Amino acid sequence: MIKIARLLLWVIIISAIAAGAYYMINRSKEPLHISRGHVNDIETMTRLCAIDIYNEAPVLDTINNKVIFAVQKQSGSISFDLQNIHTENSGDTLFVTLPKEIVEIKESTEPDSWQVIDTKSLALFIKDRMSLTEENAVKSKLRGRAIRQLYENGTVARARAEAATNLRSFLENIYRHPVIVIDPTPNGTLSH
Repeated sequence: MIKIARLLLWVIIISAIAAGAYYMINRSKEPLHISRGHVNDIETMTRLCAIDIYNEAPVLDTINNKVIFAVQKQSGSISFDLQNIHTENSGDTLFVTLPKEIVEIKESTEPDSWQVIDTKSLALFIKDRMSLTEENAVKSKLRGRAIRQLYENGTVARARAEAATNLRSFLENIYRHPVIVIDPTPNGTLSH
């Protein structure tokens, strides 16, 4: 009788294991139903940054018969708007035209980024001290000069060359086809 009870117990255990295995195998073979995905938030890379800029610019300028000598710490970048990029396929090759550069120069946000060293009036009976409006006018002129200097010293041309190389490599990795980047203005386009 004990032998029959043990045998019956083993049959029940083996049956339970077999039923569990059968259930697991058949359950994994059932078709999988996936609901449609929804995008709630998307961030796109819209700019290709070629060069970050940091500069300490000396300022010697005249405004309203006042001379100012100062130092400004500047930061900025030369980037390219990828939303306005022009592409064209020819065979298995993708031709990409590098867009106009975006040159941004601003006063740095770090402490003491604008240091006035000295101001002097060129006319009698006018205070040496400059107003905030006069200082802002000097800063605006300085920004324009800094941007022109980036074009003149070849920084923009170097940024365009680096952007073309980086963009070609980036797109070849994505599309797995040859990419040719065309730069219609290798020295950049200075707009006033």
